[in-house]
Amino acid sequence: MEKQKKEKRIYPYLIEKSRMQGYYEVLLDEGFKLKYFNKKKDKEVYDFFLPTIREYMFWTFDLIEVEEFEKMSNDLISVVCQGYSCNIFQKGQTIVVCFSTGICFVITENKKIANDLKEYRERKQMRNINLREDESYDILAVSKEENESYIYLYVLELYKMIYLEIIAKEIQNSEKFDKAREEFVEFTTKVFNVKITDNKEGYKLAEKIEKTLELDKQYIKVDDEFDLIYKNNKLNDKEFNKKFLIAVLVVLLILGLLNFASKIDLIKTIF
Repeated sequence: MEKQKKEKRIYPYLIEKSRMQGYYEVLLDEGFKLKYFNKKKDKEVYDFFLPTIREYMFWTFDLIEVEEFEKMSNDLISVVCQGYSCNIFQKGQTIVVCFSTGICFVITENKKIANDLKEYRERKQMRNINLREDESYDILAVSKEENESYIYLYVLELYKMIYLEIIAKEIQNSEKFDKAREEFVEFTTKVFNVKITDNKEGYKLAEKIEKTLELDKQYIKVDDEFDLIYKNNKLNDKEFNKKFLIAVLVVLLILGLLNFASKIDLIKTIF
C-alpha cells in the first residue's frame, strides 16, 4: 500500500524583535542554511513576485559572491541578516521564514520540527495578540497545488495579518504609540499597499487569501483606532494646555496683586 504523502503546513510564531540576530545564529548553528535565491534556478519565484516585494522578502537574489558569503562564520552571517527585512532558511525540506519584526514561520510536514523550533519563542506572545499558539495553515486549503511561490505568497499574507494584530496591541500602550504609528506607516507603504504579483493566478490567490483573512477589515480597524487614539491624545493635550495656561494666569494675577499691595504699603509708609 502506497504511503500517503504528508502535506506541508505553515506554523507561525513570534520572537522578540531584539533577539532576531541571536535567533538567526541559533538557526545556523542547528544546521539551517540561509536560502540563496538564484535568478535562473529560482526563475519561477523571481518572475512571480514584483520588484518591491521581491526586494523585501528575497534579498539573496542580489547576492553575487555566494561562495564567499558562505565561508563567513555564523555570527557574521547573522549580523548581515539582521540588516534585512526578511530572511529565509532551509534544512532538508523544512523552511523557516523570519521577518525583522520578529514574526516567523516554519514551513514543514513534520509537526515535531515545528514545535522544536517554536520552543525558542516566548510562548505567551501569540496569546497576547489573541492568536492560538498551536495554529497552523494548510497551503492546499487556498491553493490546488503546493507551488513554492504560492507558499511564500501565503506566508506574506499571514505576516500582514499577524503584524496588524501586534500593532493593534501596541497602540493601546501610550509609551509605544508614537513608535507604533511610525512602524504602521512604514508597513503600509512597504508591504500592505504594495501589489505583490502580476501573475494572473497568483493575483487571484492573493485576493482569495486576503478575503479569507479579512485583511482589509483588520487594516481599517487598526487605522481607525490610530485616528481615535491620536485625536483623544490631541484633545487631552489641548485640555492640559488650557488648564496650564489658566494656572499660569492665576499665578501671574496673584503675583501682580501682591506686587500692587506692596506698592500700596510703600506709599502708606512714605506718607
